[in-house]
Amino acid sequence: MKNTYLVHITLPEIFSTRFMALIPKQRHLINNLLEKNVIRSYSLDMERHNVWAFIDAKSEQEVMDILSSFPIIKDVTLKIHELAFYDSSHVGLPELIMN
Repeated sequence: MKNTYLVHITLPEIFSTRFMALIPKQRHLINNLLEKNVIRSYSLDMERHNVWAFIDAKSEQEVMDILSSFPIIKDVTLKIHELAFYDSSHVGLPELIMN
């Protein structure tokens, strides 16, 4: 059974040219993980200092395995929190009305 983990990622104070070059690869990976429902949500604050990701995994080690594939992993700090539950509103296509 999988649990949901909240990962708080703290970004570097100053984005180097090297770090900025990693962002498109990071976004591509995140989009793939969102499509596969590995990551439930991924958010960045307006100041671009913090990222929050909700990840479904069997263990904290599996979360670390997922995070280790992030292109930006060497430049950030992480805090992982196992959640008792994760509720969210249903997001999807609007209901079809057949006339």
